[in-house]
Amino acid sequence: MEVDLTIKERLTKANQTHLLAYWSELNNEQQQTLLHDINEIDFDRVTKAYNSIKQELLSDTTNSNKEIKQECIDDIMEPVPDTVTGSINETTKEQLEKYRQRGLKAIAEGSVCVLLLAGGQGTRLGVDYPKGMYDVGLPSKKTLYQIQAERIRRLEQLANEEFQTTTSIIPWFIMTSEHTQEQTEKYLHTNNYFGLNPNNIILFEQHLLPALDFQGKILLDDKYKLTKAADGNGGLYRALTTNKILNEMEKRHIKYIHVYCVDNILVRLGDPVFIGFCIEKNADCAAKVVKKAFANEAVGVICKVRDRYQVVEYSEISEKTSQRKKSDNNDELLF
Repeated sequence: MEVDLTIKERLTKANQTHLLAYWSELNNEQQQTLLHDINEIDFDRVTKAYNSIKQELLSDTTNSNKEIKQECIDDIMEPVPDTVTGSINETTKEQLEKYRQRGLKAIAEGSVCVLLLAGGQGTRLGVDYPKGMYDVGLPSKKTLYQIQAERIRRLEQLANEEFQTTTSIIPWFIMTSEHTQEQTEKYLHTNNYFGLNPNNIILFEQHLLPALDFQGKILLDDKYKLTKAADGNGGLYRALTTNKILNEMEKRHIKYIHVYCVDNILVRLGDPVFIGFCIEKNADCAAKVVKKAFANEAVGVICKVRDRYQVVEYSEISEKTSQRKKSDNNDELLF
């Protein structure tokens, strides 16, 4: 089978013609597989991502450039205003209970869902299956998936008890990947969804991106198969759209979404206090964080940069800036 001229032109433009190097050695089925993979690629997006990372790496190769970058971020980062923040330690018990009641009410009304980012395998944990299936070493032998499912079920019960109803539902949206979807589905089914209604557990896959070498060339896993990897947590937004998950949320009348990562064993899924706080603050988006323990702790900080909220990694902040204190409290860090 001859390769379509349009395909050749796309590959030439993207400087990826090596993907057809073994074309003549492939059988018809393998050729179809390769063409399908090639047609799935957004070459402009891949090239843009590669060039962006390349430029960032090049800018970090010299100390002078790194110092310039550091000075720039130090000059323009600002603390988040107190008007849009809250702290458990600085909020009265009465106000916390008010937030909790508001959050539980939203849960009882069916307005809250939780969204789990579970596309990663447990490679760094030393296992070859999804992280959510990992036994974290508790005496109960419960896995991350089980712990989270049971927390959802308990929160539904709390909302039912608080508002004298039996209809509280917290839909559980789980973003998997090609590597974790099938195993996750099978695991949940085998364990009877840990007591949750399977109709309220919605799995969807994030997209894959081709893996590149240092020259920006797409790698081949086989003569007819591209090497691909999940597109990371940032791929959530694309996956929500292409899998019509936003439509599903709208159909279920979801107003508030709590997003979390699968390996966060301490997460309070759909935390009613946090949900209630966000509702009271009329926040479009909020983040739940822990204060730095000490100035040089290796954690990122949330701040404002050019009037936009973002996380600045600890490696991007100078030691001087990391040790700055609030003007009205010398014991409290500014960032």
